Amino acid sequence: MATSATPTLPWMSAATALLEELATSQAAAIETASQWSAEAIAADGLVHLFGTGHSRIPVEEMFPRYGSYPGFNPIVELSMTFHTQVVGANGQRQAMFIERVPGLAEVILGNFTFGERDLV
Repeated sequence: MATSATPTLPWMSAATALLEELATSQAAAIETASQWSAEAIAADGLVHLFGTGHSRIPVEEMFPRYGSYPGFNPIVELSMTFHTQVVGANGQRQAMFIERVPGLAEVILGNFTFGERDLV
């Protein structure tokens, strides 16, 4: 079977290179965050996760589902996601605007109670 030139292989190579760079340059930080998370969960605390824009994507991956690891509490503000209509009053333009409002994170996080054993 002949293969044709597609952007798949260059994309895969670039993605692999980025992941290798991440593993090399951020291994210590990832290990520290992992240790802090494990300690909080072992102490009956929660690990609260929050992000806006593209940084909310890994937060959404932490939503509990069958087979997932308990102890993570993803905090997602619907108005900052693209799970709404693309155009209109609550569309993408609004989400892009609202994620840049100074002090909004403090207001959103003010709706939650964080325990002394929790990690934010």
